Amino acid sequence: MDYFYPYNYHMQKYSDNTINPKVAFVEDIKSISSAQDLTSKKLCIIKTNFKDLNPLKKLIQKYPNTEFWLTSNDISRKNILQANYYGIKNVIPFPFDIKIVRDFFRKNQQKLPEEKYSDETYNWMKGLKVMIVDDNPMNVDLLAETFASSGLNISTFQKPQNALDMLMKEKFDLFLLDIMMPEISGFDLALKIKESELNKDTPIVFISALSDSENKITGYDLGSCAYIEKPFDVNVVRSQVFNILKSRKLQQAMSQTKESFVAMVAHDLKSPVNAEITALEMLLQKIPAQNNFENNEIITDLLQAAKYMKNLVDNILYKYKFETNNVSLNKDYFLINSLITESIAEMKYLAADKKQLFVFKNTAKHCSLLIDYIEIKRVLHNLFSNAIEHAPKNSVIEVFLSENKFNLQIAVENTLKNIPPKNINDIFDKFVSFADKSKCVNSGLGLYVAKRIIEAHNGTIKAEIKNNNKIRFTLQLPKNK
Repeated sequence: MDYFYPYNYHMQKYSDNTINPKVAFVEDIKSISSAQDLTSKKLCIIKTNFKDLNPLKKLIQKYPNTEFWLTSNDISRKNILQANYYGIKNVIPFPFDIKIVRDFFRKNQQKLPEEKYSDETYNWMKGLKVMIVDDNPMNVDLLAETFASSGLNISTFQKPQNALDMLMKEKFDLFLLDIMMPEISGFDLALKIKESELNKDTPIVFISALSDSENKITGYDLGSCAYIEKPFDVNVVRSQVFNILKSRKLQQAMSQTKESFVAMVAHDLKSPVNAEITALEMLLQKIPAQNNFENNEIITDLLQAAKYMKNLVDNILYKYKFETNNVSLNKDYFLINSLITESIAEMKYLAADKKQLFVFKNTAKHCSLLIDYIEIKRVLHNLFSNAIEHAPKNSVIEVFLSENKFNLQIAVENTLKNIPPKNINDIFDKFVSFADKSKCVNSGLGLYVAKRIIEAHNGTIKAEIKNNNKIRFTLQLPKNK
């Protein structure tokens, strides 16, 4: 037999002829220095008390084709994590069952060749941002080292609060979270991630020593895409992370393709819709109202429908432009009160159809602001259209213009014909409209676009429910000194 035993009486019982000859059993790490060459060995099992594992790294580097295990009668979570840190894949109790060794070789015979990650393999990952949060420095170092050559941009944190501060400022592509951490648990941190503006859609992976089903279910309920138990195999973790990132990259590419197609269609629709509006307006002017009331009413309805389509097309285009950073503001000084009056006048046909009345109240003395006239007008149109849709017939829509030391404030308030939504500010998210409750057609993009335009002007916009039956949208635009 081609076993190696450094004068170890206790290991003699493992000299069974049925054990694979490519296995070495070593009494302790110190004996490795006097050991024969391990190049021909596929597996080396070392008995240890976990007091000095430093030689393991050099040993693993020297024999990259040999897998090293530790065996001990003092196995604890702390010792297993320490072994993982030094690159050990498996820690087994001593004395151990020889079947474990046989199973290792049986699995390796069936195992597919290990995937080799070349520079070309890593190209698509370069620059992707991954955050690792674990209060144990050994785990952090081990995970960071696992992805060191992948081209990923790795951020590591041992204090969850520091990680929380960072994720509120910067967008990431993946989070690897421990669960049992001081101050903030991994579960609580995951909730904060899902509530954040930048990272609410970023995938989360929990890596934890908690192996019970209850914690796993909690993790998946929080939206995690994987739950990895400690101690972990670094190759398995690497493969899982790479595949998660690959799937995310593919989804983003498909989404971008879809967005580009929708934007292209919207762009192609813009010209004929504008032409239709112009033609209908000219036709409406030429037909005498008193003699052609029925024709006039039909043309007016068609004009309203065409203007609604124009607004929808514009919102789709501007959503695409904002999300591809292709929007540039053309600012100049304009009177906000005049812009509001003009916008109300342009909505008169829609309001008249429901016998609604706009009331404008202005208490601001200084109304001139440096703004993009077209974009702020788009915001007002979206707010007024929203009010007309969701307010009942024969109601009043109030518009207020006021000021303070730093801002001009525009508010739009109307009665709601239905029960208001619970999470009112969700309506600023894309494709959220609550149109089903009002039984109206709505893309769910108007308020999303409005918010992006106001934020591009360094302003703010919010919604609030007043007296349970009124909704008030308030936007603030900074004064220019």
